Amino acid sequence: MRRYVKLQLGDKEFEFLTTDPDEFVEKVFSEIQREYELLEKHSSNVGFEKIIAGILVNKVGELIKTESELQRLKEKYNDVLSELNKGRGKIGEKKDRDL
Repeated sequence: MRRYVKLQLGDKEFEFLTTDPDEFVEKVFSEIQREYELLEKHSSNVGFEKIIAGILVNKVGELIKTESELQRLKEKYNDVLSELNKGRGKIGEKKDRDL
């Protein structure tokens, strides 16, 4: 179901159209608000745009690190599977020849 949701950052309000579940939207908005309040507190007088840019840089950096870690884990998983599958089929092939 498409609906509008509102995000409050400081004295600004933003409206978005979404189909995401309420719990997901709340989690996303909560994280954005937490980051905003943290940067606003530690970066007084830098302005709204720089705070938003800081959030964006932080979150994209986290996303890139997460994607890299996921790729590393996928490769490790594939390596482990390859090791486990080595030799499989050879036993069955030998039995077929012996019959």
